[in-house]
Amino acid sequence: MNGQLIEPIQAIQALLAPALGISAVGLLLLGLNNRYSIIINRIRLLNEERRKYVRLLQKEEDLDYADNHRFMNITKQTKELLVRSRLVRNAILSLQTGIALFVVTSVAIGVTMFVPLEWFRLVPFGIFVLGMLSLLVGIIFAGSEVRRSFKIVLLEVKADD
Repeated sequence: MNGQLIEPIQAIQALLAPALGISAVGLLLLGLNNRYSIIINRIRLLNEERRKYVRLLQKEEDLDYADNHRFMNITKQTKELLVRSRLVRNAILSLQTGIALFVVTSVAIGVTMFVPLEWFRLVPFGIFVLGMLSLLVGIIFAGSEVRRSFKIVLLEVKADD
């Protein structure tokens, strides 16, 4: 009797182990989605301000030094923000891929309980390792974005000088 209960409990534990990774990555995704939204909104605001200067230029009005400087600064900031948005997007996609691989790992663990092939028992481990590598890639992208974020702050500060 005791032997019959241990195997299902172990099976449930094995199936739920990747779920811990899913919840941890979910927390990372919440922060990255928020950052992505902020970057996209900042790009929209800068583009709106940039359009104001473009309209002045189309009316053949000359920009004074301060307006020209701001126009150039907006252009630089927008380019940097686009790079940052790509890095955050790639981080989000990598982390989402990791979550998907963790879900597939749980399914594969369940399948191994019904498939008698010995070599198939290694499949969940391989999928799990791929999921962890996907997380590593996502964290590298997120770290790169944080490093680049300081560059935009410097552009903004220099614009005020």
